[in-house]
Amino acid sequence: MSQVKIIPLGGVREFGLNSTIIEGPMGSVLIDAGLMFPNSTSTGIDQIIPDFSYVLENQEAFQGILLTHGHEDHIGALPYLLKDAPIPVYGHPFTLKLVERKLREYDMKGIDLIPVEAGDTRSLGGMEIGFMDVIHSTLGCFAISINTSEGMIVHSGDFKYAPEAYRDLASPIRLFMCESTNAEIDPKCSDEDEILGVIDSIVAKTSGAVVVSTFSSHVSRIKHLCDIAKKHDRKVSIMGRSMNQVVDIASDIDLLDVDPGSTIAPDMVGSMDRSQVMIICTGTQGETYSALSLISKGWHRFKVKKGDSVIVSARIIPGNELAIGRCIDQLLNFEAKVYYSDTARVHASGHATHDEIRKALRWLRPEILMPVHGEYRHMKALEDMGSEVADTDQQIVMSRPGQVWTLDKEGMHLSGDVPHGKCFVDGELTGDIKDVVLRDRRHISEGGFIVVFAAIDFNTLSIVIGPEIMCKGVVPASMEMEIMDNVRTKAMETIETYLVQNMDLIDIKARLKENLGRILKARLGKKPMIISVLMEI
Repeated sequence: MSQVKIIPLGGVREFGLNSTIIEGPMGSVLIDAGLMFPNSTSTGIDQIIPDFSYVLENQEAFQGILLTHGHEDHIGALPYLLKDAPIPVYGHPFTLKLVERKLREYDMKGIDLIPVEAGDTRSLGGMEIGFMDVIHSTLGCFAISINTSEGMIVHSGDFKYAPEAYRDLASPIRLFMCESTNAEIDPKCSDEDEILGVIDSIVAKTSGAVVVSTFSSHVSRIKHLCDIAKKHDRKVSIMGRSMNQVVDIASDIDLLDVDPGSTIAPDMVGSMDRSQVMIICTGTQGETYSALSLISKGWHRFKVKKGDSVIVSARIIPGNELAIGRCIDQLLNFEAKVYYSDTARVHASGHATHDEIRKALRWLRPEILMPVHGEYRHMKALEDMGSEVADTDQQIVMSRPGQVWTLDKEGMHLSGDVPHGKCFVDGELTGDIKDVVLRDRRHISEGGFIVVFAAIDFNTLSIVIGPEIMCKGVVPASMEMEIMDNVRTKAMETIETYLVQNMDLIDIKARLKENLGRILKARLGKKPMIISVLMEI
């Protein structure tokens, strides 16, 4: 059979976890292996990655992982996948340098990292793979064409402008997997020159230090910021581990040329005249230990003050509004001027405007459109745009993670599903943290916990020790004694009542949790986690 299967493991109906399987009759490839950063409800979780069970179980069929670009939501899950499935990785040299450093941190060796350039082709799994150069907010970005037995598939990757290479593809193509980031709302500003002009004017009128936070991967913007600093006789200090790594990598492969004489080490900033300093740093999303966050808290060696300007030159990713909002408030409290996307045009989106999306759709004229890289509302907006642009009947596939879509001569149809979901990375634990663990953590964080301990003699149907009560995070110290006395009394009544009824330990524990939960909810308006430790002697 010549069927081709498309299986998104993530990156649809969500931001992050971008990872899609293309399965042909002779083998499979995986496009990207991205992660998702946890939100405030994912207590204690470091990162979230896709469930790669299907890839691991069928790894002998996978002939390559194709990387569209080097952002974490596209490459961040690679170490967790490659440690169990050492599949060759294809990507731009810059992207592969990022991957190489990431693998080094995990002490992983022996993975084939195969560089490709725009215009290159590779034959994998009986499919002809092509790499097309696209403009995005980092270096070395690709759209990917896959010539299969069922026609041409194009994966857009993340793109700002519809690539001219689309004109060279024989249209109509069979399937276009198109990112939908900006499909819902057309970005206010998309011109990089315009936002650089705004930043230049801010620097010109700033009497103190200038702090610019941008995405560490946005090499071209970092280069332009260095040019602006030089124009205004300011030295540049790069702050933040990830940004220093990216600058080093881009410099090593001659994709970034920064004059060493125009830069200074972070520990030298304090000795400079503030009017001669520009700091370029990480922290656009208010990440806890990023340079900008540390500066905003006053924990960094560099302190902002009146006369300084802070520019947050980045899009605020949904879910990070609270963290970056708090960061901005703290910077304002130090009397610095703060400029961000809500108050000034200091960021240009790296994703396509509506006009560029429509242009890509007109050039490719896909028979089937599959929105990716967005939540459902973004995908739905792209569906509407696709219907407007299409000059013939067009099938639009609104997929979910784990669904198996089969492409054949009749079109594309749902034909099953594979194991899928989110795996949580918590320190050294990967994939072993389940939703129930997070639920327990949230429960404890919201209501605290109470431990009830008692030893029971089932021969005499009596309590020999206890019940003893311990609580943490439930009530203020001034109320604790009274509340705990009430809990102890109710626990004793419950145990004695059900002992007489000859209930076993498991049933008594359940009744104890139920009864104590009821009285605590009535008294406190919340229900702490209740842990009962009953011993039979």
